[in-house]
Amino acid sequence: MPVLPTGVESTPTTFTPAFTFVPQTNDFDDVFACAAMLSVKKIEEVRDIAIAKTKHPARGPYYFGESQIAALLAQLGLVATVYKEIGRVADIPDVAFLLVDYNDEMEMGRHILFHRAKGSHAPGTIEYALDPAPWCKPADRVRTSFRNIAGHWAIGIHAMNTKGNGK
Repeated sequence: MPVLPTGVESTPTTFTPAFTFVPQTNDFDDVFACAAMLSVKKIEEVRDIAIAKTKHPARGPYYFGESQIAALLAQLGLVATVYKEIGRVADIPDVAFLLVDYNDEMEMGRHILFHRAKGSHAPGTIEYALDPAPWCKPADRVRTSFRNIAGHWAIGIHAMNTKGNGK
């Protein structure tokens, strides 16, 4: 089971994301990239799991809604909530997929991985998101500004509880 980090290595001026960045391999596999970051797997492994275990099509077209995201993350030992509208940064769960670049007419957007964690250098938290889009410049892959987050949607993510060896 994956362990979701609660802290990041930091200094007063910088930090290192707790998740290893995984870029998308095409315009449509944002969920695979974010799931790969969470599960510490290669994006190809995550795609293979989706095809083998969640009835994801081997070839397009496809789109990931909350049901498909929940099914995939469950295969990776994680639990996903339903989409919830965000009014401010404090509304975002500590680990979440944020739906960005939403198109109302098409009713679709793309996902980035949000993380809120304690910094190692001082009390308080660091909030950032990893954007796996292939068109993002390396300097833009880590977002720390969420001024315009109101009206976006998020799916909270937490580790799946494991059953103990009961009697």
